[in-house]
Amino acid sequence: MRYVNPLQTISRVGCKQISLLLVTIVGALLTACSSSGGNPVPTIGINVGPGVNFRGDIVALQFQANAKLLAGVGYDGVYRWNLATNSNEQTFADQSIYLGFAPGVPLVASTDRKTITTWDASTGKQVATWNAKPRHLDAQTNVFEVSALAITPDQQTLIAAYNKGSMLQAWNLATGEATTTFGAPAKTGSIVEIALSPDGQLLASNDFSGVVQVWEVVSGQQVQAFKESSLKYQPGKLAWSHDGRWLAASSGDKNGGSVLVWDTNSWAIVATHTSDEHQFAGLAFHPSANTLAIGTSSGLIELYDPASDEVTHTFNGHVERVTTLAWNADGSQLASGGKEQFVIIWDTRSLTEKQRLLFPLNVLR
Repeated sequence: MRYVNPLQTISRVGCKQISLLLVTIVGALLTACSSSGGNPVPTIGINVGPGVNFRGDIVALQFQANAKLLAGVGYDGVYRWNLATNSNEQTFADQSIYLGFAPGVPLVASTDRKTITTWDASTGKQVATWNAKPRHLDAQTNVFEVSALAITPDQQTLIAAYNKGSMLQAWNLATGEATTTFGAPAKTGSIVEIALSPDGQLLASNDFSGVVQVWEVVSGQQVQAFKESSLKYQPGKLAWSHDGRWLAASSGDKNGGSVLVWDTNSWAIVATHTSDEHQFAGLAFHPSANTLAIGTSSGLIELYDPASDEVTHTFNGHVERVTTLAWNADGSQLASGGKEQFVIIWDTRSLTEKQRLLFPLNVLR
């Protein structure tokens, strides 16, 4: 089976006439027994939440300029695609577990859980690498694992989340030095997902205890914490609206799914979208409108208006769970991916499938 722990650290970027889509995929391990009854065999994501999926899943998508597409798949790394020719050009950041993208510039961060590496996405060349050990841990302590990455819009700071200790650590991208250590979330589970607000001032996180938290990036202080009964036990994705006014969180379990949307001025819930049939995973707000794209466990993609609490359209092209969604700069295209070995790009004006990008069986180096 394939597994990925999703990151939605995608920001809307400037887009020329032809767009570049950036896609990433990551993995994490659970343990299963081999059929022969021998030693445990590493597998991934069995019976875990809609935001934590099987190794090899697509975990992040981002449109950029110059008709290029970066796509990561499992431990294969990040693929760079040419959207105009539908061809794979290069693969880099192999053996990476989690990845994060800088908005607007070709910078990618990756981790193998213990180290962090940055890459120039335009060339696929490694820029820097450093030990990801949080600053406050004792020198003798080696118990930590990175579970998510996010890069601020000014490309000055990288934030790493850790699923052991439930902590957040900011890093200076220029020097690789640890800066702000965020207050460890008390009595919460392992962090699954983090997402930066469009201005980079706030960071949202979720965890396996069902808590969504909001942090001030500069100080590392907690701004808000939510544990809403309508959020299902298993966490999914987080997404900020283009103007930072709304924050959305998805979730799901065997009884269905829910998406909550908060007003970031009052932190009141402004919309609750639920389903008895689907778990909800991937989330992405339109770059200029109120539309929220939602990926489901059944492969459907819903275009949801939180203001009216209505689903305005449904895309049907996937069979498996859709964990990752991204709009292009003008909102005319929506990219989707998840547990299958392809990405679909939708024309949101004609509401039709525009392009399907198939991952190669062999990794191109």
